[in-house]
Amino acid sequence: MNRRWLAAPAQATAATMIALLLIAAAPLAPADIETQLRGAAALYDSGKAADALPILDALLAQAELPADRGRIQQLRFFVLARMDKIPEARAAIEVAVANTATPTPALLAALFKIRAFMGDTDAAAETLLLVAATDAAALNTLPSELVSNVMRAVGKDKNRAFDLDFALNAAGWQPTDATLGDVDWLRVRLVAALVARDRSGEARAVIDAILNPVHLVRIGIDRRYQMFWPQVEKRLGPGADVADAAYLAATKARFDAAPTSLIARLGYAEALNVASREPEAMALADVAKTPAELAALTEREIWLVNLHASLLADAGQIDAALARLAALNASPLAGRPALVNTMINQALLAASVDRPQEALAAADAVDAKKGMISSFGALFIATARACALSQLGKASEAAIVAAPLVSKPDANDDAYLGAMICLGRNDAAAAAIIRRLAGEATRTDMLFNLQPFLINRDDTVRDVKERAALRGLKARPDVKAAYLKAGRDMPAAVAPPR
Repeated sequence: MNRRWLAAPAQATAATMIALLLIAAAPLAPADIETQLRGAAALYDSGKAADALPILDALLAQAELPADRGRIQQLRFFVLARMDKIPEARAAIEVAVANTATPTPALLAALFKIRAFMGDTDAAAETLLLVAATDAAALNTLPSELVSNVMRAVGKDKNRAFDLDFALNAAGWQPTDATLGDVDWLRVRLVAALVARDRSGEARAVIDAILNPVHLVRIGIDRRYQMFWPQVEKRLGPGADVADAAYLAATKARFDAAPTSLIARLGYAEALNVASREPEAMALADVAKTPAELAALTEREIWLVNLHASLLADAGQIDAALARLAALNASPLAGRPALVNTMINQALLAASVDRPQEALAAADAVDAKKGMISSFGALFIATARACALSQLGKASEAAIVAAPLVSKPDANDDAYLGAMICLGRNDAAAAAIIRRLAGEATRTDMLFNLQPFLINRDDTVRDVKERAALRGLKARPDVKAAYLKAGRDMPAAVAPPR
């Protein structure tokens, strides 16, 4: 996670921020304290945080009024964060909030960022709820990556997750550093929670706000949402054209309003891809071609290049797709830990098109990033290795690298199923599908992955073997029964073409 979010206040220098705080404050501290505060802020802005800290510590020892201590601690937070004294910075901002009668959105944003940065997701979620209740517009100034991470982390606590999703949706959360599809992910989560609470009327309103046709399809195939199927089919229209048009219009308007924004470009390219206008999506995603341009991408922006590689692969340009990912993954990792995910995608792509040596080399590159790969991501690498070794005829070695997946088949559902298909373990693969179809949190994705418009397509060379395997598995009586119990195929009249 990037520390730049902690070290500097958004939209203003520290000196400007402190000046505004001083002007707005009442009662004012003694003049010498005001002067020293301004001086400390100027030192911070000039990159001399270590020189500013003793001044602020001395001021804090002298301050008597809670309001003064709060203002001093606000600046101490930024100074300490700049110095990588993260626990001390958190203590400072929490004291600042506690000593401020009406915390500003900027103050609450700083509190949220450091709590999320330190992995205290429960406290971060509470701060998000406070921001949503006091200044909904301020939500859109928070890094969407941090917000999404907190949302995922609290997901195991259904009540807390529901409170957070409901509050963000009600506040109209729509950050500029996230796509409209990202926001729809929140709405899908909220629909599931509302249905579980027998609040179908509210769920209908949320469904009407969903733009991404892929998410509408997910609701339209899950029997938990059968009461909404007519609504979803109307929204989709023939061949999903109605939903595609609405999604394209919204994402294009966002892109037209901010043509230099790579996030807006990503959102529009995703919509074009969903609408089966792949050549246009590919052209739009063809950016950041030089090493310098790739290095300049933010963590969220790298997904535009990842999309471009995926589109190239779907078009049969496998060499170009793998080269695109290789170039991206050779750029600096610092400050962009999500780059490990695109490295994993490179290994998986190579394995999916029977390039075992390239898959193994890409997997080695990921393993070299010690401490950067999560246990979840490591299981994807195990799948890439198992598939590659299987393709090389090294069945015993493939079984060995797949052992972590076999020992915990539900630790990463997609990785496990992919490995079982590669190893030809059809009974295990069928059992995994049945388990996912029965799971409350995994059902919809599994239903979607088995939709005819995905597994029957024959226009791409990527994942040919996996799609064929899924068709065979879906036809098994045990899998078919579980599938029909959980959901349905989207009616051909409204299914998106593929």
